[in-house]
Amino acid sequence: MALSGPAHYAKADELLATIEASSYLTHETETTLATRAVAHAVLAAAAATALSSATLDSRAWQETAGTRYDDLPPA
Repeated sequence: MALSGPAHYAKADELLATIEASSYLTHETETTLATRAVAHAVLAAAAATALSSATLDSRAWQETAGTRYDDLPPA
């Protein structure tokens, strides 16, 4: 699944909201959703790190994260 950093953040938030909104999830389903939310949160953090990186390989990180400064809307 190729998502941008903000999209990974939104997906993590969506998955957590699903868990919080339902009192009828099995423990297995809740654990699976929480694990997926953590994975998306980690990918969102990696994308944020890539955008703020000033290291030599920052361009590679930005491409991997799927977000570049050019992609950001004007402030």
